[in-house]
Amino acid sequence: MYTGHVPESVILQAAVAGGPWPVVLLKSALTAWLVVLSVIDRRQRRVPNVLVLPVMVGALIWQVYFSLTNRSSAVLLAVAAWLVLFGLWRAHIFGGGDAKLLMALTAMFPTTQFLLLLSFVKLIVSVPLLIHKVVRRGGLSALRGVRERLARREVLPREEELETQGRPHCWSYALSGVIYLWCAW
Repeated sequence: MYTGHVPESVILQAAVAGGPWPVVLLKSALTAWLVVLSVIDRRQRRVPNVLVLPVMVGALIWQVYFSLTNRSSAVLLAVAAWLVLFGLWRAHIFGGGDAKLLMALTAMFPTTQFLLLLSFVKLIVSVPLLIHKVVRRGGLSALRGVRERLARREVLPREEELETQGRPHCWSYALSGVIYLWCAW
């Protein structure tokens, strides 16, 4: 499994050879893209395909090329992550926009370090949000809701519940991407 970071890529080598500015511009453009996706998700509760699919597919094509020319297994991690993400989307764990953004991020950063950072950031962000939700609803009311779901054998949300009650969380995934982009890539 590929566990290193990506600076050995030809694009970054060329950017480094040209000085620090091409790297800063690339990182700034990707940061702006992640911010735009987060704002759109927050306002419209959707992630437009036109903004995420080109990056998703382009990054995966780059990983295939990079893996073939450098004997790297990074593409295997990206494809494995895509399969898991697709399954989680189909199980209604999160929405399609979240899945598309996560697929783009795992294709851009197919490392175990990124996956660990993503998990850590999501945990750090989710715990306060969950506490706020429980406190806002009243602790016992929230527990009753969980008990009722389990009694109906509805562990996972239905598609319509995800659409009507789901919360926009692309910003938390984008935050992981920005941190990794500026600190580890």
